[in-house]
Amino acid sequence: HEPRRAVLVAAIGSPCPYCGEPMAGPDRWPSRDHIKPRSKGYGRTPDNQAIVCQPCNKAKGSLSLQRFANRLARSGDMRAAHVTAFLQHRLLTFHS
Repeated sequence: HEPRRAVLVAAIGSPCPYCGEPMAGPDRWPSRDHIKPRSKGYGRTPDNQAIVCQPCNKAKGSLSLQRFANRLARSGDMRAAHVTAFLQHRLLTFHS
């Protein structure tokens, strides 16, 4: 577990890719999100994980990243633009 913990500790102070806010305590500690939810059968592969703040991880829950972005956009949540940009970056990175 130590290498995984080191990744989370290294992310402290970095902007959350889902909201853009710095990941730091006491309310925004970094956490590991499974981009494609494990509850839907997706694995723990490195390309299926992102370090995001705890509130965003909780808000996303077991939604796919696209569904999360859609929900945020429908509700007028400012995070929608961040999540959409992150999703587009991932599509370019992993599908090119």
